[in-house]
Amino acid sequence: MKLCIRMSLLGALLLTLAFRAGAQNAAFLDTLKQNRFAVSTKDGHPAGPGAEVLRAATADAQFVLLGEDHGIVQVPEFAAALCAELAPHGFHHLALETGPSVTPNIEKFARTADGAKQLAAFDKRYPESVAFYIWREEFAFLQACERAAPGGMTLWGMDQELMGAPAYLLEKILETNPGPDARAAVNALLHENNEDHAAAVKSGSPEDMFLLKAKQAELDQARDLLKKQGNAEAQKLFEAILVSREIYQKNMAGAGYASNRQRALLMKKNFVEPFTQEFQKSGAPPKVLFKLGAWHMYHGINPLHSSELGNLIGEAAEGHEEKAVHILILGVKGEQLRFAGIGRAFQPVPLDLAAGKDSDFLFLKPLFDNQIENLWTLYDLRGLRDHFRRYGKIDPELERIIFGFDFVVLIPDPKASHSLE
Repeated sequence: MKLCIRMSLLGALLLTLAFRAGAQNAAFLDTLKQNRFAVSTKDGHPAGPGAEVLRAATADAQFVLLGEDHGIVQVPEFAAALCAELAPHGFHHLALETGPSVTPNIEKFARTADGAKQLAAFDKRYPESVAFYIWREEFAFLQACERAAPGGMTLWGMDQELMGAPAYLLEKILETNPGPDARAAVNALLHENNEDHAAAVKSGSPEDMFLLKAKQAELDQARDLLKKQGNAEAQKLFEAILVSREIYQKNMAGAGYASNRQRALLMKKNFVEPFTQEFQKSGAPPKVLFKLGAWHMYHGINPLHSSELGNLIGEAAEGHEEKAVHILILGVKGEQLRFAGIGRAFQPVPLDLAAGKDSDFLFLKPLFDNQIENLWTLYDLRGLRDHFRRYGKIDPELERIIFGFDFVVLIPDPKASHSLE
């Protein structure tokens, strides 16, 4: 009899807990919907109710960080609209997921009428050297930013140099006129790079690229010779090759965390240097719009358990009583352009973040399920933070998003980007 009573009490307790959890989840969904707005672009600017929310949030910002999923037409469309909104308010610096050494070329192309043609020619001469901006819509975004900023937009490359960049970097080193032994060593590496690239085009494999195949002893010898017979610029360019090689090698060897951490630290360094120089030159901290992959723009620890550039910016802004606004933009179900191999054209592939087996964002199910039908949806995550515990059990990765980004923009029908050609 006592056992039956205890079991009844236990059953009642479990029902009560289940009811509370359901009520808490309902409270979460109610709050989510209260902070949901339609957003779009019109005439090159953000439009709709969500646009007004973004304008209010960014009006007094020092930094705006856009974390994206790459290869989607509508993402640079939104980014260009955001740039057009911010540039007249002093945002004249754009931080990108490109290598610092090739980025000045991208800036130069973006400022010229036939820039797309020039960039396509650069990509043909130095293939696999420019990430993302050899896509038509991405380059159009850069040109839109250039038009929006009085005097033009200054571009900063935050990332490691891309896998094919050694051809460009080695040629730039030769242009610095190093001594005879150093020149011979660099010329030998350049010849080896060209042979390795031809082999990689045949196989399609990144593992056949010079950056991964080069013998360390030859690289060390060239580095040491440049220290004796090269100037500071030559040494810096060669160091970029070595650092990028280390990051790629760690990743290929399965040391993903170590590779990501080294890359994250490099991105921070690649931001601090030009930011400090501009601050010292102008006497005021420059306002910066960032456009990089989603994982890099988190405020806090990202899903790779790394504190990245977005966290540095967020914390630095708070420490200097400035404001950073973090925005995540994703396509939900449609197509996306992706890498198909060395020497291969990028290919559109199906994308389904809400249900695809390869999705990294399944934890965003409540946001996917509550999109405004057939429209881009802006979620203002700031409205979910107060009294967060009342929602009960929330997926830890969703919680990380809510406190790592201020806004999420969902595009229901993403279209794949197009190559410049």
